[in-house]
Amino acid sequence: MPKIEAPTVAEHRAMRRRAVVDNAVALLVAEGPAALTPAAVAKMTGLARTSVYQYFPTGGDLLGAAIEHLFVASQAGLTAALDGAGGDIDDRIAAYVRATLETARRGHHPTRLVGVELPAACRARLKELHDEVSRPLRDIVIASEASDVDTTTALAQGVINGAVILVEHGADLEHTADETVLFLQRALSRA
Repeated sequence: MPKIEAPTVAEHRAMRRRAVVDNAVALLVAEGPAALTPAAVAKMTGLARTSVYQYFPTGGDLLGAAIEHLFVASQAGLTAALDGAGGDIDDRIAAYVRATLETARRGHHPTRLVGVELPAACRARLKELHDEVSRPLRDIVIASEASDVDTTTALAQGVINGAVILVEHGADLEHTADETVLFLQRALSRA
């Protein structure tokens, strides 16, 4: 019988699952989706490869859990930034952009994983999470009284995604954030 490392079996399993996901995220961020295999995560976690399958039946499920973790962390950062921004549209734009770029600087931005093969259930869940992360930007666009909310939101997201790419490729975060915020503030003030 394996030794449990928590007061109960359920707590032990939860602790192990968290460790598996944390190590999957670390691998994903450091080395990309191709490096995220059950065997690699098992080695990092100190488990047998077959033990990882007790928590995630497939490599795709494991990758989906790691990506979901990144989305949830990104959403938490956005929520905290926007909660501190108040109701002014310009302040909310700045908070949204800066939180998004800070997430990208840490290598935790979930959109850098676009195109990764995932099981259908994981893709559906990640679409829900993407919609949650995008909702505050859409709310900013609505508050700016844009005539076409969907198009304006997509264009604003495109600008932010461009800034994410710059930061991921080594551009100065502060300068990129300042320029992106200014661009979006100007664009949304004329919407």
